Amino acid sequence: MRRVEIIAAQAILDDVLEALEYFQVPMHYTIIPTAHGKGNTSPKLGDDVWPEENFILLMYCEEPTLAGIEQAIELVKKKYDHEGIGYFVL
Repeated sequence: MRRVEIIAAQAILDDVLEALEYFQVPMHYTIIPTAHGKGNTSPKLGDDVWPEENFILLMYCEEPTLAGIEQAIELVKKKYDHEGIGYFVL
């Protein structure tokens, strides 16, 4: 069993979910809708200076499912090459 974490801008959440569905990833997940932080792109702090916010999507899956998740993330990264998308597998 693997834990998958996807962290990205709230603005692209629908695209991430659509891509996961497109690659037939079982849709069992939890979304933490508001997360603040700074990665390799502009800060997402939800304040007057940096108003954007992130989401965190958590999934638990078996090893074979990871390929579909990785394909979905790559598809979204191509569409939003200016956005940072964190993808972690534990």
